[in-house]
Amino acid sequence: MRKIFSKKWWLISISCCVGAGIVYACADGWGEEYGTSNFAPEVFVDSSYSPFFYSYQFYYQMGYDENQNSRFNSHNLADWFGYFNSKVQPRELRYLLESATQGAVDSAIRFQSGQFSSLPDSLASFVFLKQKNDERTLAFLHYLSLAKRCEEFAVREIQYEWNYDSSKRNSKDPEASELMKKLEAGYNGTNELFLKERYWFQMVRNAFFNFPPTDAIAHFNNHEKEMPHNTLYYRSLSYMAGAYNKMKNFSKSNYYFSKVYDGCDELKTTAHFSFHPQEQLDWKATLAMCSNNAEQATLWQMLGVFYADEKEAITQIYQLDPKSNKLDLLLARAVNKYEQKFSYKGSTPIGENEDSSPTKTAVRQLISKIAEAGNTGKPWIWDIAAGYLNSLNAQYQTAKTFYAKANKEISGNELALAQLKLVEIINTIGEAKKIDSKLENELLVDFKWLDGFKNKVSPKIRYADALEWLKQTVAAKYRAQHELAKAECFYSNTDAYADRNYTEKMKSFLGNPTKTDFEKLCTNLSSVKLADIYEFQAIQQVFKDSIENAILLMSKADSLGRFVLPANPFNGRITDCHDCDQQNPQKIKYSKLTFLNKIKELKDKIAAGTDVNINANLLANSYYNITHYGNDRPFYECKILGQGMSNPFYISDAYRDMLINMSLPFKYYNLALKNAQNDEQKAKAHYMLAKCERNQWYNLHVYNNAKNEYADSKMIDFSAMNGFKDLKRYPKTKFYEEVIKECDYFKSYVGKP
Repeated sequence: MRKIFSKKWWLISISCCVGAGIVYACADGWGEEYGTSNFAPEVFVDSSYSPFFYSYQFYYQMGYDENQNSRFNSHNLADWFGYFNSKVQPRELRYLLESATQGAVDSAIRFQSGQFSSLPDSLASFVFLKQKNDERTLAFLHYLSLAKRCEEFAVREIQYEWNYDSSKRNSKDPEASELMKKLEAGYNGTNELFLKERYWFQMVRNAFFNFPPTDAIAHFNNHEKEMPHNTLYYRSLSYMAGAYNKMKNFSKSNYYFSKVYDGCDELKTTAHFSFHPQEQLDWKATLAMCSNNAEQATLWQMLGVFYADEKEAITQIYQLDPKSNKLDLLLARAVNKYEQKFSYKGSTPIGENEDSSPTKTAVRQLISKIAEAGNTGKPWIWDIAAGYLNSLNAQYQTAKTFYAKANKEISGNELALAQLKLVEIINTIGEAKKIDSKLENELLVDFKWLDGFKNKVSPKIRYADALEWLKQTVAAKYRAQHELAKAECFYSNTDAYADRNYTEKMKSFLGNPTKTDFEKLCTNLSSVKLADIYEFQAIQQVFKDSIENAILLMSKADSLGRFVLPANPFNGRITDCHDCDQQNPQKIKYSKLTFLNKIKELKDKIAAGTDVNINANLLANSYYNITHYGNDRPFYECKILGQGMSNPFYISDAYRDMLINMSLPFKYYNLALKNAQNDEQKAKAHYMLAKCERNQWYNLHVYNNAKNEYADSKMIDFSAMNGFKDLKRYPKTKFYEEVIKECDYFKSYVGKP
């Protein structure tokens, strides 16, 4: 039997206290830890198994189990609180158990015994310690002192994984024999089972760390029959299992770890992690040790999680006991893993990506066979699972048969009914050849139901992926039917807005005041709202230099027009520095709308012949700064054009040329040059035109390159730019000197012979 993955031995950490199926197009980013899923194990699997739900992490919703040194703190506190009949302060008891040093505990013992006249400073305020010669308190403190000794070798923080072996190899207590005698004396010196349990646990632990493994086994077996099977019992049993592992007796080690796993929920993860299947012979020997089918089922479940495929484990447990609840976890994992094998591109109907691999087919057939038999403990979940797997493979009628069967079996289980309804919706939409008015009425109810999960606190139903898949699938079907407005509402194709006719149709649909209930649903679902379209059209008009139209449209964009630009768009730098401009304080802050009004003011002044050079230069700066190269690219960022595009390659092909084009800056810098009154103004205009030349070269040779890749061997010689040639004619200007200081390109060009 091949080991699935290597792992460090965690036994040291087990007792560390004193006591559609479809991968959707939207699934970018980190996403959920279980990938894409519509099948929630929380609906039917016992919560104690939740760490083993299918996950990309090591354990579900916890990553690595790093709670070793504090796992039992609360449990231990509650036990000792009961020992004192709830007559001590929990805060004081917690401090003694978790924080007090052995020295402080020993001083408290001497105070209780009359050897010291006062308690140590750290315990001076503890009320229950002030009553001397209290037998119950003394018994507790004597045990606690020895337990603190055991902590020195058993509870040790290991900061780095690579220090594991060296940290543990040197953990033996040189006075372990003396400690063991005191623990045995404590055990024999009390008749109270509560204290005997704890002395026994410490003896087993001391033997595990400081003596041959046979000693730990012997100490466990010496008193095991006297002990109740509580948490402390299973913690002790885990040490015996670890002792067998040290002896490389993997058959017994795995068997006893399976008993820990099955008997103690708190130790499930550590017991499973320490579970160590090796060869087939060892595995058969482990199974032979089981006294009943339930124990064998536990072993098969443990093997089926991480180590082997769930299919084999399900088969074996089902043969042992069809009603075993050990099947639930394995079913959930099998379905959740199965879901990941499907993909969805946004236009392909469900089922057309059917996975016909022998392994997947075998899983689907096994689950369907068990569902048909109907003899499990929860037959309804097998029917739901079988139906769902058939839905994923476009076997819609077969899926309906299983769903109908599940409907008859579920009674009063709200979560189960919700899970069933979810996969039934998926099946209905997947099967539909077209969306007619009858199906629209069904969708109206279904989408409202799905949307309702957003307002629920930590819903157990995995509705989000299903909702997204349904939107994409419905959109694909509407597009096939040429109902583009409805398709757009369910799943947006923002590139389509480059077509003016498409945009106007969407404006008409979204702005229609007399919508049907289904059309209202479409509008609510649409990620692009009417205000977004107005904002987008306003931006388009700006890049067409049609400012009055842009102002009119931006005025209709509601709050979107009030977005404040991060920098002054009318500033022009010698070297572009977006961060510098955005960090500089602004005397006047411009919103998108007030920015457009300012542009209109500049254009009106130019038309009137007022300070044409100055106003044209300001206008050119503004048009430069709202392109991708400028300091105010957030001006064009919106729902349709996108946001956060640090590189022009990330801009959609449909809009890239508009957002990187230098035509308008060229136009107004040339106007400023034409109306320059002196050499300073001419020098500045020539340099700004050189910047536009540089950007336009990149646009032509790099960003709009059909291959979308940087040119290398044919990179432009920037010294050949016309703006540089013209600027060179104004060496006596102040602006020329500033460019020499700041622009290495120009400085290099000037220095050439």
